[in-house]
Parts: sequence; structure tokens; C-alpha cells
Amino acid sequence: MDFKGKKLLILGGITHMIDVVETAKNMGLYTIVTDFSPTSPAKEIADKSYDVSTTDIDSLLKIAIEEEIDGVFTGFEDLNLWSAQELCEKLNLSFYATKEQLEITTNKKRFKEYCKQYEIPVVEEYFFENDFKEWDIEEIKFPVIIKPIDSYGSKGITVCYSIDELLKGYEKAISFSKQKKVIIERFIDNDYGVEMYYTIQNGQITLSAMTDRYVYSQTKESPPLPIATIFPSKHLNYFCDNLDNRVREMIKGLGIENGVVLIQSLINKDSFYIYEMAYRLSGEKHYQIVEKQTGVNLLEMMISLAINGSTFGYDITNYDHAYTPFPSCNLSFLLKEGTIDKITGLDVIEDMPQVVSYVRTHEIGDEVEITGSYFQMFIRINIVSSSFEDLSNVIRKINQSIRVISKNGKDMILTRFTIPN
Repeated sequence: MDFKGKKLLILGGITHMIDVVETAKNMGLYTIVTDFSPTSPAKEIADKSYDVSTTDIDSLLKIAIEEEIDGVFTGFEDLNLWSAQELCEKLNLSFYATKEQLEITTNKKRFKEYCKQYEIPVVEEYFFENDFKEWDIEEIKFPVIIKPIDSYGSKGITVCYSIDELLKGYEKAISFSKQKKVIIERFIDNDYGVEMYYTIQNGQITLSAMTDRYVYSQTKESPPLPIATIFPSKHLNYFCDNLDNRVREMIKGLGIENGVVLIQSLINKDSFYIYEMAYRLSGEKHYQIVEKQTGVNLLEMMISLAINGSTFGYDITNYDHAYTPFPSCNLSFLLKEGTIDKITGLDVIEDMPQVVSYVRTHEIGDEVEITGSYFQMFIRINIVSSSFEDLSNVIRKINQSIRVISKNGKDMILTRFTIPN
């Protein structure tokens, strides 16, 4: 399809968006990036940029009309989805998600309630209304995890082991919630969960990837943060036999016709517990690994969808049930507290043929704080190997190479993942 001369307005200029700008330009599109920060990295390579907040709809509308844009695109963050949807509605442009769909998929509580309609198991939760401090919290069996119903990137989340910790966790969660609402769930203490990636094209649903998501908690109160996702999941067959059909029915029930979906779950004693959904591209950039497995570029597909409302030319339906002939990994490194003084080893991973790409979100001079959120993420590396043995060797070599040193000479990397036996 010929995109030459068409204009794409991209909401958000974070590092992840560099890939979006490059892909759109390779497709022949004229790219315009906007957000409030003048130094956003994606702006440096865009054809044009504006220092306008992605929540300033009136100003965005003015830009869109003056620039005569043909489509609006965003990804990786829930917040910008709302702006993109509203903007496209006002401009009568195509957007893959409706307001009603976003109200469910970006709200942890509403999404879980929706899952229950399709007999999809979810993590047990505790319900309360209005003032949390007046609620009978003695009914709670600890440990629990408390989180904002509408945040992402593990912001505002606390694992609690007592009433006092829960009261403090509540104040933290509320401060990160736009709707000023939280959800409290039983805490399942496991070092990994499972992620399912679905692609929907004209109503046809494909399970395009499934991973085992390994996590690390730096303190008992901190939420588990990802350190690796391994493709394919060792639970793939069990999931396809027992839950896949129900999840597909749930996606159909949402009325989703096109787009990509990430569904996260915990696993305990071979039982799945669904807890969250993202109706957007994920920060792991799983689409890069899917392209290596299938030849289908889902990022291109989503950009095409933004311009003309079509996924034509990007058929992934022949690769259902997480087609993964090549073992793969999204490898992450979390950082300890400190100020970054030296980074080494990036040249090594750049020369490795198995490394598809990487996204680095911290630079020399950055001050890292202990937040228990994705702010502590230093780098995410996508790897595609010929065998699990090769994948294990690649991860070992990366572990030996990557170093982040603080100003006081200490290694800032929190933990290094190795594939379990």
C-alpha cells in the first residue's frame, strides 16, 4: 500500500517511540511527534515535532487540522490511548479502540469483572466502598497487593503484610490513580507469570505469542518487576487446551475488531489467574520477535490501521497458537539506587546476530531512585536464537558484558537472569 505523502501524528516521544517513527518513515509516511518535553528522543528523528502535551486535546486538534494529518498513533502507555481515541473521534479518523473498550481494558477492576462473565479465573480480591479506613480490613488475609485501578508500569503498587502496611499502601496507590480508586488482591508469591499476546484482524483472533514472564522483587513490599520473558511459554499446550477459547470469547465480547492485545496472568500450581490487559503495543516490543518468527510486522500493521483502518497485507492468521520455531527472550536489567557514571558492554550486544534490538531508557548522569516501578528499568533486549542452548549462551554472554557503574564505583545492576534448568 502506498503511504507516500500521508501524515502521521504520533502522541508521545519516549525512547520506545523511536522505532515507531523509523518504521513509519520507512513506510513513506511524514511523521509528526508531540508531547510536553522538548528533549523527547523520538522528536530528534521525526520530520516535525511539537512541544505540546498529549493531554491538551484542543491544541492537538489545532495541530492536526493545520497539518492535515491522515492518522494518529500511540502505543506503550495507556494514558495516550485516551487522547488518541478522543482526537480521532473529533477528526473523524480511524482508531482501533472505542472509548467503551478502553474503559474496560485500562481499568484493572472492570477488566477482571468482565473476565468473570466468561468464566476466566482471576486473582481473588477484596471489595470496599468509599473511605478505605472505615472498611472492615480485619477480614483481609495477608499478604495482599494493592494497586491503582488505572495505572501502568507498576506505578503505585505495594505488597502488604499487615494492616499498617496496607494503610500506607492505600495512600500510595491513591496518589497514582487518576480515578482515585484502588484494587486489593491476594498476593501470589511466584517468580514468574505468563503473558498471552493476541492479534485481531477483522474480527479474526490469533494467539500470536505466549511467554513465561520472570520477575524480581527487591524488597518484600516491592511489586515484582520483569527481568525476562521467554518465548514460547512452557504452559502453552495447557493454556490452549483449557483457557484459550474462553479468552477468545471474551475478546469477541468486547467487540474488538482489530489491534493487538496483551493479557497478563499469574500461575500457581498449574492454575492461571488473569489480572490485567493492555489493548496496545507493549513495552517489550513483542512484535519484533513475532516478525522474526513469522515475517509479519505487527507495528507496521498498527500504523497502517491508523492511516486507513485496514490490516490488509499483514495476515498473521496462519501463525496461530503462538507459532514460535525459534526460542526467544526479552531480557531486562533493573537498576539499584545511584547516579550512572559509566556504561559498558553495549557494543558487545550490538555485534551479536541473535540480538534483534534493544531499548535503553537511562543514560550516563541519570539519577536512579528505588521506586519499585519500571523507572528502574535500564535496558530491554530482544533476542531470537536457534535453540534454547544457544539462547542460554547468549544471555550468559550479555550478563558478562553489560555493566552500569555508579559514581561511587558500584555495580548498579540489581539482578541478572539465567534460564532455569
